[in-house]
Amino acid sequence: MRQLLVAVFVFTSLLFIVTIVAFFLLVDTRPMSRFEYLNVVARVTAFKFAGLTELDETEMKFLYNNSCTRKCHSKDVIERTKHTPREWENVVNRMRLVNGVRLADNEAVAITRYLQKKYLSNVPTILSNEANRFLKQYLWRSDFGESDLYVDVIYTPMEYFKIIGGISDAERHNVNEYEVFLVYLNTHQEKLPKPFMEKLAVLKDKDGKTYEPVDWKVSYESGDLHHMEGVLRFKKIKNDKGFMELILKDLPGQKERFFRWEMPVSEFKEK
Repeated sequence: MRQLLVAVFVFTSLLFIVTIVAFFLLVDTRPMSRFEYLNVVARVTAFKFAGLTELDETEMKFLYNNSCTRKCHSKDVIERTKHTPREWENVVNRMRLVNGVRLADNEAVAITRYLQKKYLSNVPTILSNEANRFLKQYLWRSDFGESDLYVDVIYTPMEYFKIIGGISDAERHNVNEYEVFLVYLNTHQEKLPKPFMEKLAVLKDKDGKTYEPVDWKVSYESGDLHHMEGVLRFKKIKNDKGFMELILKDLPGQKERFFRWEMPVSEFKEK
């Protein structure tokens, strides 16, 4: 029995040595060194099985590459089109629930956060090039990066919902009775504060008259509190010619942020 145990130990040791030698001779770990690679593998494994709670960006990228781009897709399939935070969450969930990709819950969260940070879009990505150009010229306004808080606002009259094919959403938001805005808040460093948009937002018309919001509804919030989407509504204003301006007050960074739209909005025509 003792001889059998010794033989098993010797065989296992030789197998381990051969594996290590083969790894150092055959496995290309660039741009990491082999020791860095082994450390990352150990930490990602501990993250999945041993209770490690956080991965750094290098480790999240390694997890993403090994779970997505090396097993399921080439990189360009995933990375050539950026998505909103909610869309990336839906993509990862679809990979798990529909395509059968085996990911632990914490792995799915880490991959989602990596994609949200590296390949982020603040506008829907299902539109044609002409529709996106129209959206960015007439409806989408941005305030980039003051105090690491990125704010995007899309004004959504009926013309917007005709473009995206969301007439049912137009009815749900009642765009014939309200001025409706989609508000996107994104940060890469700090967690987002809970904005009470009913108190922070003011809509102003060309005559300087101001309007308070009717309601604010959060439609999406990421688990790490770095991304939030919401719908902000005001009573319809009579403003056929001129402009209207949305003012957001007391967000981190600038005291006030201004988003302006020329009225009336042009009609979209697909070429």
